[in-house]
Amino acid sequence: MSAWLQGAASLFEDTDPRARAGGRTLALLALIVAAGVVARFWGLGNVGLHGDEKTMVLPALHLLRYGTPEMPSGFLYPRAIAQLYLMAESARAFGLSEWAWRLPSALCGVLLIPLTWIAGRRFLEARWNLALTATVALLPAFIADAQTARMYVFLVTGVTGFMALLFAWERTGRSAYLVAAVIEMAVSLQFHTLSIFAAWLCFLPGLVSGDRCKPQVQMRLLWLGAVAFAVIAGEYLALNHWIAAEYPHHMEDAIASAVTNAPRAPHAPPFHGLWPLLAALPAVALAWLVIRARGLLPVALLALSLVAQVSRLDHLGLLLIVAAGVLARRDGELPWGRLALYLGVCALLALAQVGYLWDHHAGTLPQILGLLLGWPSVRPFMALSHFSLVLILAASGGVIAGLWQLAHRQRVPDHVLLFALGVWIPLLQIGCLRWDVPPRYVEAQIMPLLVAAFASLQWAARRLSRPANQPAWAGAVAAAILALLVIDPGRLQAAVDPTYARNPDHKGAAQFVASLHPKAGDVIVAEDPLMQTYYLGHVDYWLMNQEVAAEFMHEVAGRWVDEYTNTPLIGTGRQLQRLVDSRDRGAIYVIGSGENEQDDRRLMRGLGIAQELQSPTFHLIYVGRDGRTDVWKVDAPSHPLTAAAPPPAHGQR
Repeated sequence: MSAWLQGAASLFEDTDPRARAGGRTLALLALIVAAGVVARFWGLGNVGLHGDEKTMVLPALHLLRYGTPEMPSGFLYPRAIAQLYLMAESARAFGLSEWAWRLPSALCGVLLIPLTWIAGRRFLEARWNLALTATVALLPAFIADAQTARMYVFLVTGVTGFMALLFAWERTGRSAYLVAAVIEMAVSLQFHTLSIFAAWLCFLPGLVSGDRCKPQVQMRLLWLGAVAFAVIAGEYLALNHWIAAEYPHHMEDAIASAVTNAPRAPHAPPFHGLWPLLAALPAVALAWLVIRARGLLPVALLALSLVAQVSRLDHLGLLLIVAAGVLARRDGELPWGRLALYLGVCALLALAQVGYLWDHHAGTLPQILGLLLGWPSVRPFMALSHFSLVLILAASGGVIAGLWQLAHRQRVPDHVLLFALGVWIPLLQIGCLRWDVPPRYVEAQIMPLLVAAFASLQWAARRLSRPANQPAWAGAVAAAILALLVIDPGRLQAAVDPTYARNPDHKGAAQFVASLHPKAGDVIVAEDPLMQTYYLGHVDYWLMNQEVAAEFMHEVAGRWVDEYTNTPLIGTGRQLQRLVDSRDRGAIYVIGSGENEQDDRRLMRGLGIAQELQSPTFHLIYVGRDGRTDVWKVDAPSHPLTAAAPPPAHGQR
C-alpha cells in the first residue's frame, strides 16, 4: 500500500514558490482589500430583500425578538445558525433594515480577500497572487454574495480558510494546523453542508510532498490527511442528519407529478439491459485491434468506453477514452491510424443513437443529447462556468497540459492535482447526485478553480519564458489580463451598485399594499409568502402551481401548507376562482413576484393560474420598480365591479 501511494505521489511536481511578500506587495494588497470593501458596502442597502434572503431573515427576526431562530411555521431553522446570530445582533445594533441584515455577509466577503492571498501563495508568485486576490475582491459574483443575506459567502470563505490552514500544515508539518483545519471545516459545514466537497483537499499535501520529504514523512502526511478526511465526513453526516430531522416532512407524493430534473427525454424509448451485454464482445475485439500493443489496461478501458456509450453514458465513456489514451502513451507512441478507426466507430454509434431516438420522438435535439450524456451529469460543470467561462478555459488548459505531461512520463504540476481534488471530483460527485443544479450549489469549488486557473497560466508563462528570456513584467501583464477577463468589468458596476432593474421589488409591492390599509376580511394572496410575511407580517394564501409547490409543503391540521410560514396553498386556477366566487370575503390583493422570470413565470403560474390573473376580474393596480412585480385587486363582493381598473397612481399602471 505504501509503495503504491508513494508511486502515485511521484507523479506530481511540487511547484510551491515559497516567495516572501515585500513592502510594495503588501501595500498593493492593502489597496486591493480597500477596493473590495468599497465594492461590498457601496450598494449594500440599495434594494429590498430578494431571492432566498427571506429564509435567513425570518428566523433571524424571530431570534431577535424571542431568542430562538424559528420560522413562522414554528420549526427551528437548522442552517447557518452562527450567521443567524450575527444577523440578529446586527439588526439589534442598527435597526431592522436590509443593510443591517446583510452586514455580516459584507464583512465575511471582506475577510475572503486576505484569506485568498494566504491560500493563493501556496501556488502563486506574488504578482500572480495579487492578480488572484484582486479578482476575488472585484468578481461580480462574490460582490453579489457579500451583498446578500445568505450563507454562500460564508461557504466560499470557509473553504478558503480551510485551504489556508491545510497549506500551513503542509508547509510547517505542525499537526495543530491540521486540527484547526478540521475544526474550521466543522464551522464551515454549519454554514453550508456543501463545504464537504472540499474535504478531498486533505490528500493534497501528502501527494505532492515527495520532492521535499522522506518517504516516512510523506506517508505520515497521507495517513493524517486520510484521518482528517474521515473526521470531516463524520462531521458532515452528523450535521446533515440533524438538519434533516429539523425540517418538516414534505408532501412529495401528495400531489401527483412534482417537477423533477433527470437525464431523460420526455418520451425516450425504453433502454434494454441486453444491449451493453451484446456490445461487450465487439467492443473488446475493437479495443484489442486498436491498442493491444500498449497492454491490457488500455484495452479494457477502451472496451468499457464503448459499452458505456451503448448504455447512454457518453460522459463516462469520454473519460475512459482519455484515461486509456494517457496510459497507452506512457508506453510508447499511439497508433493514431487505428485510434482514428476507433473514434470513427464511436461517432457512427453516436449518430445511430441520435437517429434512433429522433425517429422515436424522444424529444428535442438538446434533450436527446442530454439523454445520451447520462450520468454523471455535466450540468455542474456548466453551472460553474456561470461565474466565469474564462476560468473554466484557463483551468482546463492546465489540465490538458498536465495530461500531456503525464502521458509523456513527465511529472504533473501540483495545481492539476488541486483542480482534480478541489473541482473535478466534487463536480462529478454532485453530478452523480443531481442532474441539474443552480450555480450556487457549486460555489464551494470556485476558490480551488480560481487558484488552479491562475496557477495554470503562471506555469504556462514560465514555460514560454525560458527560451525567450522574457522580462519580469511580462508575467505581471499576463496575470492582470487574466484577472480582467475573469472579472469582466462590464458587469462590475451592476454588482457594486444594485438597482431594481436587476432585482425584484417585493418591498415596493408590500409598501403599496400596506398603504391601502387593507380592512378586516380582505384577503392577501402572495406568490412569495415568505417575503411578504416579512414585509406585511401576514399572508392569507400562497399562489403557486401546486406541482412546483409540492416540494415545499407539509401537512398541518389536515391541510397542506407552506413549510416555512404555514400559509395555505392556492395551487390551480380553479382554486383561485373558487376564492373569488366566495361571498364572505373582502377585497382580494394578489402580490406577484419578480423572481424566476426566465419563462415569464409560466411554470409558476401553470394549471390555469395565469389565465385567471389575466381575466377582467383581476385589476392590475401596481407595477413594481423592477417592472415585473405586480399587484392585482379583486373588489369585495359588496362593491359593484367596475368595467375598468382604477386610474393609476404614482408607481402604478
